[in-house]
Amino acid sequence: MINNLNKRVLILGGYGDFGARIAQLLKSEPNIQLIIAGRSKALADERARALGGLAEGLRLERDSVNLAAQLKALHLDLLIHCAGPFQRETDYRVAKACIEARTPYIDISDARRFVCDFHRLSPMAEAAGITMVSGASSLPGLSSAALAEIQQTLPVIHSIQIAIAPAHKVEHGLATVRSGFESLGMSFPQLRKGRWRESFAGNHLRSVTLAHPVGRRWLCDFEVPDLELCPKHLPGLSSAVFSTGTEPLILQAGLSLCAQLSRLNLPTTSSQFARIAHKLSARWPGGSLHGGMIIRATGEDREGKRVGRQWQILGLDGDGPWIPAAPAAALARKFLRGEMAQRGAHACWQLLTLEEILAELKDYSVVTAIETLPTEQCAPPTLAAS
Repeated sequence: MINNLNKRVLILGGYGDFGARIAQLLKSEPNIQLIIAGRSKALADERARALGGLAEGLRLERDSVNLAAQLKALHLDLLIHCAGPFQRETDYRVAKACIEARTPYIDISDARRFVCDFHRLSPMAEAAGITMVSGASSLPGLSSAALAEIQQTLPVIHSIQIAIAPAHKVEHGLATVRSGFESLGMSFPQLRKGRWRESFAGNHLRSVTLAHPVGRRWLCDFEVPDLELCPKHLPGLSSAVFSTGTEPLILQAGLSLCAQLSRLNLPTTSSQFARIAHKLSARWPGGSLHGGMIIRATGEDREGKRVGRQWQILGLDGDGPWIPAAPAAALARKFLRGEMAQRGAHACWQLLTLEEILAELKDYSVVTAIETLPTEQCAPPTLAAS
């Protein structure tokens, strides 16, 4: 018989790239019962058996017409939504089902509109008496925590550059690749030198250098929630840019070309091309097992002097994919321990400390560092015109 003191946590998409890692991280939480859910009962059961303990598998469709009723019958303490892609889910069907079932909710979305408009659900969530958080992943969950650390010595921030350079030699699920690939060429606004300017996913191919052994990577513009959340929460900000990409350079250059061609209405970012790109990338030689994320911020210290700070996190030897899973696991623990008292629907902006997130990664090859930028690097970023 199951102990009634056990907290019941359902991970929707719990056998996917990120859901499986979040489940593994939460396995250590005392008095927890993990429910691994998704379209495939077989895959859910397989993942549950690997976790052991009270974990169980469940077939659950996020598009089910009676999703709220199913959730209510499960008597859940928390649902973690990992069944993206979130770029195309604009109706918040899972979140709304959680509101109807009065089930607290976390998701790992890094889609700009999904995360930045999530607060619109707040009146309904407050009426239901639950807390809901969107974006408990690298962006903006981890990035905002790192910015909070930077702000301790840089209270006024004028410009921010964020870059993520994932390792090539790690497995990337088709859903993850498809989500990014289908976004190529899509326009979005970003703040540059005090003005909102249009860019598009795959624009501005440029190099960014992270610490050894990640080194130099070629990345492009991409749309993320931070491009909107940073200006909202940092009133002195005049520039905020984000870039990401893959390796080797020839693959990233190919993706940038696909983005340019899609602007000409050519079908270079269709689902079929995404599947081809997924297979091609997995077999392409070169690249490494190391990846990382870097945030460079310039502004003024407490004495008004113009300075810059740089924070990095590196995932070595294939352990990089654990990094985006850590914020959701850390936030879930706060939910389960009753530390999320603020009701309503919120973006995951500085709801976690950097220490809380890094605690989830203590068993993996992950290193972090924060340092002062040389004076010559404290000028605002210079980018080519769109």
